[in-house]
Amino acid sequence: MDPITHVAAGILLGQAGRDRFPASRWLVPLAAFAAWMPDLDNVVMLFGPEAYMRYHRGYTHSILGGALMAWLLAWITARFWRQAKRSHLFVLYFLCMLSHLFLDVITAYGTRIFLPFSDARVAISSVYIVDPLFTLALVALAVASFLRPAARRTLAVSGLALLLAWPALGFGVARLTEFRVGQLLAERGEMVQELHVQPDAFAPLWWKVVAREGDQYVLTGLCWTAPEKLLPEHRFERAENDELLRLGRQAPVFGRYAWFTDFPVKMVADIPSGTRVTFADLRFVAVNPLVIRIRGRDIPFTLTADLDTAGHLVRAFFSQMGKATEILPTRTVARAETAVGSPLEAGFR
Repeated sequence: MDPITHVAAGILLGQAGRDRFPASRWLVPLAAFAAWMPDLDNVVMLFGPEAYMRYHRGYTHSILGGALMAWLLAWITARFWRQAKRSHLFVLYFLCMLSHLFLDVITAYGTRIFLPFSDARVAISSVYIVDPLFTLALVALAVASFLRPAARRTLAVSGLALLLAWPALGFGVARLTEFRVGQLLAERGEMVQELHVQPDAFAPLWWKVVAREGDQYVLTGLCWTAPEKLLPEHRFERAENDELLRLGRQAPVFGRYAWFTDFPVKMVADIPSGTRVTFADLRFVAVNPLVIRIRGRDIPFTLTADLDTAGHLVRAFFSQMGKATEILPTRTVARAETAVGSPLEAGFR
């Protein structure tokens, strides 16, 4: 989830619990900081794509890591604010950390909340990664809690109720969408082995659908303003984990990518030196026409392999959006920025 939503959640928690602490102008800003604090791990992007995939939304986004950070922040705060009880500060900060984890879990990106005991990424796809309506409502209630001190706690608690209710609504609509999409696909005579529904921009109206049919993924969607038909579908060749793991023996980033992706697909193109294979994850592809119009067909978090005529890896590129970091078939990461075209666009034709 975006930083603004995390900070708004922290403000609401601080305002709701403000009466339990000695008067201080720093309590709410500290709660907002605690709610954002797990994203400190964004610094790992400085160490290359493999580190980003491996460590972002890792230990700082786990329940145990959140507890440790809350304890550390409470200890530091209590050193300067002696009137406040450290135990009370810890509880507030830990709740703020948990709000961050919750807001990340309800997106399709998910987070590894059970580290170090499990490396599984937990995702309950109920809310789009950026939800303007949800965020603006939380921000409005947070601002109102400052403007109307007499109703501060009521407004803050209302915001926290919305924090839980909106994802619950999205989860229910997702299940309904899954049922409706299954009906529409059956009417078209399509036999799918798997069916996944995820929120798209402006959910709970817009939903992305990823269906597996043999060696292909079918990408489509449903808008509840027109529930009688699916959005235009696009077909992609599924990328097998074995292929990524084989390339991972030449550059470890491919093995990490096999773990990182949920719906890996690939597009193959001829280049003068051999073959270019671009891998992507349909988890990061939008189907909402407005998003496509604004962002174009660029897909974040793609991994491209240039292979020679014998099928050996020559070089690779990891792209978060548009620009790619070059990766050699060794563990050395070149820091050059190189533009890499996206043959995945062919999958939309």
